[in-house]
Amino acid sequence: MKGLEFPIVGTKVKGLNKKFDLASPEGRKEYFYAKAGDEIKHIKKYLEKGSFIAYFLGKKNSGKGTYSKLFTEIFGADKVAHVSVGDVVRELTSEHYKHVEKYYRGYVSFEEAIKRFEGRSTQGALLPTEFILALLKHRISELLSIF
Repeated sequence: MKGLEFPIVGTKVKGLNKKFDLASPEGRKEYFYAKAGDEIKHIKKYLEKGSFIAYFLGKKNSGKGTYSKLFTEIFGADKVAHVSVGDVVRELTSEHYKHVEKYYRGYVSFEEAIKRFEGRSTQGALLPTEFILALLKHRISELLSIF
């Protein structure tokens, strides 16, 4: 879109040549504060009274889960809920159907979406986007009752 530009963000910090031990919690904390210290401070302050939803998007095995775990490590498990689309789909049972259906707004009937879900292979057919969105809305509503 014209006039809408996103900055290209790199991981290099000018003048920072230190090696970090990412295998230890202390090393990871030091790494993230060196790379994003000001932003971390702003987010921590914001989370004292506010909340937000962050999305990590990327192809399979790109590090989304790893980064979300690191995010949780930095901000605390009491401030972060991790929702994985794959986990939500794998955890879905027929007992959840009635709860998910109220969020579903798909072009195919909910019954057809369920048939596709039940007939899929573990790595196979894609599910309708609206079905995935309904699953996520349901999971987020569950989390809102906890937090």
